[in-house]
Amino acid sequence: MKTKMRRWRTAALAAGLCMAGLSVKPVSAQATTTASLTVTITPSASYSLSITTGSTAAMNLGSVGLNSSTFTVSPATVTVTSSYAYTGLTLQGAITSPSGTAWTFATSGAISGAQDTLGTWAVFTDTSVPWGTLGTTLNTGNYWVGTSSATSSNVVGGGVVPVGMTGNSCPTEGSAGARFIPLSGATGYKKMGCLKSNSTDAPQATSYLWLGFQLPTVTTDASHAQLVSLTLTAGAPN
Repeated sequence: MKTKMRRWRTAALAAGLCMAGLSVKPVSAQATTTASLTVTITPSASYSLSITTGSTAAMNLGSVGLNSSTFTVSPATVTVTSSYAYTGLTLQGAITSPSGTAWTFATSGAISGAQDTLGTWAVFTDTSVPWGTLGTTLNTGNYWVGTSSATSSNVVGGGVVPVGMTGNSCPTEGSAGARFIPLSGATGYKKMGCLKSNSTDAPQATSYLWLGFQLPTVTTDASHAQLVSLTLTAGAPN
């Protein structure tokens, strides 16, 4: 009788545990040998540049006669300060004349000196080039290249135009475009397509910008100064 009672109690206990959702099988805890965590870091980088001209006087060319050319004999220094590995530049020109009649860029026939137009050339070189290397005759030689604002020309217009070579896959620079740079092989030649930051390669990040101008043969306004602005923008390589 006692044996039967123990069997009934055991069966009742097992049934009670099963109804409570508990297993009656023994369980042994096991520790894993590896574990991991994930840390998310999102980098913050920017494109940037600086332009220095030495002095305001260096950019004031004074009174210049019509139908003549003039140049900046002291270049502007352009330095890439981006935190990206490679930077490309674009250039856009604008002419204003406070209280006067603003000229327009001579984007075709820049050397001809049409009425109220200004032929404008921009040339980037490395910093080894002294004044005198570029020469003082527009549309000749290795630097003052072109007569219209187009590919393989250094003539400035009002649109946003990539500087140097395009089709870049940095660090390999492209072979198309060739805007605002000397002809290949010239002293100071620089492709300008994949510019490094001055934090990693200061000489490669720094360039000279030289400017040349052809004044019109005639004008409707000789009483007011013409202010030529060049806007450089740093961004992804072109």
